[in-house]
Amino acid sequence: MQKPVQKVSRETPMKGRMSVDDRCTECQEAAYSCEICQTRPKAYVPVKDAWLAERAAAAPTPVSAYPGEWAIGEIPGGIVAKWDQASHRFVGAGSRREPHPHPHRFAWLELTTACPHRCRHCYLGSRLAHGHAPLPQILQALSQMREFMVGEVVLTGGEPTMHPQFVRILNDARMVAPAVRVLTNGWTQRPEVVSALAQAGVQVETPLLGWQEDHDWMTRTPGSFQRVMTSLRRYHEAGVDLTLTTTLTRQGMRALPQLRKLANAWGIPFAPSALTAEGAALDHWRDLSPAGSEA
Repeated sequence: MQKPVQKVSRETPMKGRMSVDDRCTECQEAAYSCEICQTRPKAYVPVKDAWLAERAAAAPTPVSAYPGEWAIGEIPGGIVAKWDQASHRFVGAGSRREPHPHPHRFAWLELTTACPHRCRHCYLGSRLAHGHAPLPQILQALSQMREFMVGEVVLTGGEPTMHPQFVRILNDARMVAPAVRVLTNGWTQRPEVVSALAQAGVQVETPLLGWQEDHDWMTRTPGSFQRVMTSLRRYHEAGVDLTLTTTLTRQGMRALPQLRKLANAWGIPFAPSALTAEGAALDHWRDLSPAGSEA
């Protein structure tokens, strides 16, 4: 499931960038994708990118009592099952009859639409701020995931750690799959959450969307850069399996030297992702796109 390539405009070349005609020997795509290819760790599995690419081509999940999206997908292979609100079951290709979890089969579980930020690039857009997923449904979904032999459960949001039962959900997810990936913006600093994130088998991805004021501008939350830096230090000191991420907006591109330096200093992976033309990003595209062009 390859993410569509975001082309770089010939009319608006970026300082210090390859020309649009340059090709990466790995991906054979345009320079914007090569920036990701050359920076992202070789062993990194871009589950979020895969999910966003596939959901853009699939029918949206109907918004009912809770507007979150839950699905089971594969890399490569696409979305194989989606959560049906009416039957409270994953509906799709059926369970995987294998003796062991499939290493590239993942479950995507949006726990909440609550978030302290209103990021200018957020793909959720208007789906933010519509509450938490009910705990009984989450536990039911986790239980059914066993049938699909997923190799990884991805807990996301909104901001997943804002769900009042986050630690319980994380611990249950660890019983379902050999790996759990938490996509968190680092807002929550409660000791019990940090300890839960440091458990074996839990991988944490936290973004810096720019450096200092650029990050605060992206999140539209003053002080968010200093807060996430404090969280990153606490995660690192607690032994959390941490990956630093960013989105390759104009602001993220500007911060690449500092972000690489920070990741190298802490000995953690750094994995940037391409900007997705959906949700809030559509309203801010000219300010976010490295090329400065229309979406």
